[in-house]
Amino acid sequence: MEIRNIRTEDIPGTLSISLAELGSDYLSDADFIEALDSETTFCKVATDGGKVLGFSVCQVFGPESVDEFLRLPDSEERDELMRCNTIGLLDSVSILNEMKGHGIGKKLVRSCFDSFESIGMDAICAMAWKSIEGTTNIGHLLTELGLKPSLSIQGYWNQFVTSPDGHDCPVCGRPCRCYGVLYTKFKN
Repeated sequence: MEIRNIRTEDIPGTLSISLAELGSDYLSDADFIEALDSETTFCKVATDGGKVLGFSVCQVFGPESVDEFLRLPDSEERDELMRCNTIGLLDSVSILNEMKGHGIGKKLVRSCFDSFESIGMDAICAMAWKSIEGTTNIGHLLTELGLKPSLSIQGYWNQFVTSPDGHDCPVCGRPCRCYGVLYTKFKN
């Protein structure tokens, strides 16, 4: 297995995983195309023999873009991020369903964190998906990497889609009733 930056030939595989795991309206091929040649967005893929097994999309931004990327309510957490010069956001992580449980997500996330640390982020954050059944998808991994959960927002993913009916969640349908849970780690 190889972890590397996304290439054009990886886009159909990443999009297929995204549609199955994140819903039909969360990421598009344009999001992956943007990550090919951007200074502020990057996408890591896990591949084996040319097959995409998983991906992670990340954003790098300053305080002027906190509201655009995170859409947090007025809160202590938002204020703290607004005081940072550089923020790394682990935006999306998704693994091919039949490959879950093999450590692929952990390797992808670690690779993203290594990239963030080489850039020198003041804060690293992630919005973990917590289903209406109470399962937080990568909470244990984020905690293992030193991030702390601090804010939980029900229906969070509905703000990122253009449909007036809300996000087409693969677990609870439309509108999504699942939670976004903010995890953060600040440079000392």
